[in-house]
Amino acid sequence: MKFLKSLLAAILGSFIALGLLFLLAIGMIGALMPAEETVSVAPSSVLKIDLGSTIGEQTVSDPLDLSSIVPYAGSTSSIGILDAVRAIDYAATDPAIKFIYLTNCGSSSGISYMEELRGALDRFRASGKPVIAYGENFSFGGYYLASVADKIYADEFASNNILGIATTIIFLKDILDRFGVEMQLIRHGKYKSAGEQFIASDISEANREQNQAMVDALWQAAAGSICESREISLTDLDRMVNNLELNTAQDMIEAGLVDELRTVNGMEQELVTLSGAEKLKDVKMITLDKYIKARIKTDYKAKDKIAIIYADGQINPDGSSDGITADKFQPIIRDLRADSSVKAVVLRVNSPGGSVQPAEIIRTELELLQQEKPLIVSYGTMAASGGYWISAGADKIYSNNTTLTGSIGVFSMLPSLEKTFKDIAHVNPVTVRSHRHADMGSMTRSLDREETAAFQEQVEMIYDHFIDIVAEGRGLTPERVDEIAQGRVWCGNEALDIDLVNEIGGLKDAVDYAAVAAGLDSYRIEAWPKAQSSLDKLMDSFGSASAAVETLTEPEKIMESLFESVKAEKGIYARLPYIYYFE
Repeated sequence: MKFLKSLLAAILGSFIALGLLFLLAIGMIGALMPAEETVSVAPSSVLKIDLGSTIGEQTVSDPLDLSSIVPYAGSTSSIGILDAVRAIDYAATDPAIKFIYLTNCGSSSGISYMEELRGALDRFRASGKPVIAYGENFSFGGYYLASVADKIYADEFASNNILGIATTIIFLKDILDRFGVEMQLIRHGKYKSAGEQFIASDISEANREQNQAMVDALWQAAAGSICESREISLTDLDRMVNNLELNTAQDMIEAGLVDELRTVNGMEQELVTLSGAEKLKDVKMITLDKYIKARIKTDYKAKDKIAIIYADGQINPDGSSDGITADKFQPIIRDLRADSSVKAVVLRVNSPGGSVQPAEIIRTELELLQQEKPLIVSYGTMAASGGYWISAGADKIYSNNTTLTGSIGVFSMLPSLEKTFKDIAHVNPVTVRSHRHADMGSMTRSLDREETAAFQEQVEMIYDHFIDIVAEGRGLTPERVDEIAQGRVWCGNEALDIDLVNEIGGLKDAVDYAAVAAGLDSYRIEAWPKAQSSLDKLMDSFGSASAAVETLTEPEKIMESLFESVKAEKGIYARLPYIYYFE
């Protein structure tokens, strides 16, 4: 064992030395990098919005993109949805911007982001300035955004992905049975289908009902906007989609979805004409990210602040390196409550939910903050289950039409490997215990009837608490909340009708309302937690690697770590059944 420790210590020392050399190299690269670019906007500029650019929750400027030199580092550069919307709104009254040009319409950053951008583009058009769009191909999300344009051009050989909306659920019970794994699911909620794919071979009727209603509602929200902009009926669009009548660019012309066909060179010439230039090189084009740098500035002279807390990701137990954790968010909320310069807080939720305990800690801290300053909520792609738990008591909730929310329900799930040990591995775990249920949930055996009842009691208690949170926060009776709860997932426009949210709108709408609620004429925005660059993430990974090697030097910690991870999975959860993605 001493030899193993010495060997691993030597390996660790080598890694540390290499890490120091690497960090030194990074420092040298950073020293050689030019200062941040100063961007100016020329008169009669065209604001180019490339849908291939990553739109995310927060703007992350990553000048040292480690993804090209470090495997798996990943580029974290993105344009935050608030900055994107603010920039488009600013451009509407900016005399330097002549029109907006949407391109790369075959890409999409998610339907809810597209919805917020679409609203801003609609306001831009209302100012009297045009929006034009060009698609070499069209994704559904890309076309949904492009459809707001005054004129849509397509490549002669453009394909489209306007096929409707679908979600796929893979059921795993049969393969788990082959390995002797039994997933024990305890839940409350007719529609609380999280975990169903582990205990069933096919979808339940309740789950099918809610998924069908959800994809239909999402389609109605997005397709309804398309039809309104293009002045066609939803009935006609449904028929064309169902009958695969939109196969070619010419089909889209005949359907009224595209105005004219252009090759890439033809579109470049069109831009020359529209901008009033003589040659392509004379067209003054500025990209959205550069326009944000030029125009969307933080007013550091403003003393008053609106803080935005980005609750982005799954709600995880303390110690998790990513997602939403109480140990990360509780200090932030407390600091903002104590900071007299912060006059209002906007909670931006983009979360499917997760562990109940950290959700309750975060909710309680937000409740204390709300006693001293306005708390406004904005929902992103999803704000469901635990994501709804932490935000239900806010002064006002904004949601996109296409946000997935609700999922007010609770479940617990524990794996049992009893059959795996006996029938597959042919081993015999023997447990010695002081009390009858001392090894409850240990994975070596299935829960008995009393133990299942005990877990069910916990789930019922937490579900009742969830109902009370929503009832108090939304001004509803517990009975009414129970009717619309049961784990049911709702789209934002449906959630508005049943009083789960207050208004349809995006993050900018929430910030604007927060300013009104706090009585602010001028303010600056602060974002929390601070967005991480790829270098920040790399430094975190060095710490994780060191901890992992330390664990390896003490074998007894390996089993301890394994069982801790299992215990973490045995918690009680308020979580969306699945993660949905729409292109």
